[in-house]
Amino acid sequence: MNLFTPKDASSYVKEEFDEMQSKISPFMKRSLIYSFIAFPLMAISIFNLFFVLTSMPYSSEVLLAIGVLALIGAFGMALFRESLHHNKSLHQTSINYIRERVAKSKIVPEQAVKRYLKTIDYNPNQLFHTFHEFLKHEERLKK
Repeated sequence: MNLFTPKDASSYVKEEFDEMQSKISPFMKRSLIYSFIAFPLMAISIFNLFFVLTSMPYSSEVLLAIGVLALIGAFGMALFRESLHHNKSLHQTSINYIRERVAKSKIVPEQAVKRYLKTIDYNPNQLFHTFHEFLKHEERLKK
């Protein structure tokens, strides 16, 4: 599963993106697992709480069911928050890896390295595009 590699990339660029992918894959796996568990738990809890609160008379059994459903929903929300935390870690790990990779380049001139690092700092939304451009630049100079 290679989510970040551009489709028209050369083998050199693909190898670098694969290396980055191997660094961030543990965060991605945990985030996906937590999300896949969290959403059904929250949906089941909300749906059933709505049903129980609107159509059943209150008794001790109903109050117990409300409590259990609320706990299930809270657990789902906690997993969702943990998923968001792992997404932030994934993004930060990506930024750190790309910054280190750009900074340690011996092939690209120092002025271009500074420009790429500045672009990464000022425009993190274009992080992978900037990294792709850097790798293409490095590959051109390498040949």
